[in-house]
Amino acid sequence: MRRSALLLLAALLTAGRLAAQEAGDISRPPPPRLVVELHRDSAGVVTAPVVRAQNLLSDGAFFAALHNGFAVRFGFRLSLWRSARLIDHLERETSWEAVAVEDPVENTYVLVRTPGGVENHPDPARLGDALAIPYTVGVLPPATGGGRYYYIASLEVESLTASELEDVQRWLRGDLGRAITGRGDVGNALTRGARLILIRLSGLPHRSFEARTATFRP
Repeated sequence: MRRSALLLLAALLTAGRLAAQEAGDISRPPPPRLVVELHRDSAGVVTAPVVRAQNLLSDGAFFAALHNGFAVRFGFRLSLWRSARLIDHLERETSWEAVAVEDPVENTYVLVRTPGGVENHPDPARLGDALAIPYTVGVLPPATGGGRYYYIASLEVESLTASELEDVQRWLRGDLGRAITGRGDVGNALTRGARLILIRLSGLPHRSFEARTATFRP
């Protein structure tokens, strides 16, 4: 009888642990994810691919960086590759980015898109929804000729250094002299050479994502 009671108690404890684990899994936010989608029209012709980034802010490290006065940069790149027998060939590529900054006075979030513009979002959820909006990229295979192709999408999420944040703030204030003039846009103003090294040495958060389509014929 005592043995049966012990076995029953052990079963109940095991069931409780499993239930708690399942509840923890349910409450855990989904991980960040990058997707590149390939579509065809009604005639079967490949249309512009769609890049979709999901749950980019589910990692609390970047919210902590925003609250500590850093900006967070989301740098996207889409490349079209032609498949070859020996070495694949890069046909075309394009890049775009977004920079998120917290406004501590208004307790809101500013999102600067290049290309695009400036957006204001009242809370982290709205900022995350804005970053998840799919982006249609006009990078297509050559209209003539055959071959097999594939797309690779990449995303670098990183905190900006203090000087780069100043460039973004100048851009937001309309002081384009340093941030834009002669260098194109915010993306060019935020130099990439030493930044990545500084970020990794400083311990600021940095994440890389990549997605690829299957090989296709246009």
